Amino acid sequence: MEMSRNLARFEGILTGTSGGGTVSAALELAQTAPPGTNVLAILADTAERYLSTPLFDRIEADMTSEEIAISASTPDTPPPPIDLPAVSEDALAFVQNQNSKNKVLVWSLEYCEFCWTIFRLFDAAGVPYRAINVDSFEYAKDNMGNKYRSALQSITDCNTFPQCFIDGAFFGGAADAVMKWKSGELQEILIAAGINDEKFDCLEVDPFEFLPKWMSANPLRSK
Repeated sequence: MEMSRNLARFEGILTGTSGGGTVSAALELAQTAPPGTNVLAILADTAERYLSTPLFDRIEADMTSEEIAISASTPDTPPPPIDLPAVSEDALAFVQNQNSKNKVLVWSLEYCEFCWTIFRLFDAAGVPYRAINVDSFEYAKDNMGNKYRSALQSITDCNTFPQCFIDGAFFGGAADAVMKWKSGELQEILIAAGINDEKFDCLEVDPFEFLPKWMSANPLRSK
């Protein structure tokens, strides 16, 4: 974990714990390797999924003035869009079937912090739901996960996750969930869908606390 933090702090490389372990092993190997040896360390993932974990819990949610200046000096280039396949009848039928037969369904990505937000909210409030992680190994064969993403996008006109359906109707994502829970609107939608509300009043925490730590202080709170 310390190597992961040091890579972020001194090299500008944002990687997870496995990446830190890989670099640690590579450095240890390099100490005994013959002169001129090239040691390749492959960091297979970023640390975005770890921002709300103990890996970075020493880092304050708000940036310092120095960090803001560094951020402002970095070109703002969005990642290229995912090249999704054309909508297929089979994928669309699967998505529609799942939406209709599950009272509360969350289409999600396995390591998406905003997906975790809605899971935490529903778990704390006692809301039963089903989650389908379209990027899981289960849907890797024949590119089915991306086919489902394409079908979802054709229904919701939305390409971000999570995408939550309640009683067959598209509700929204994580920000929608926390804002509408705070206003009471989400509880009304769930009750209308036949979801037992016995535990709803037991949720004493501000729903915004379920958002990623780096978003816990944000203007959505006032909406």
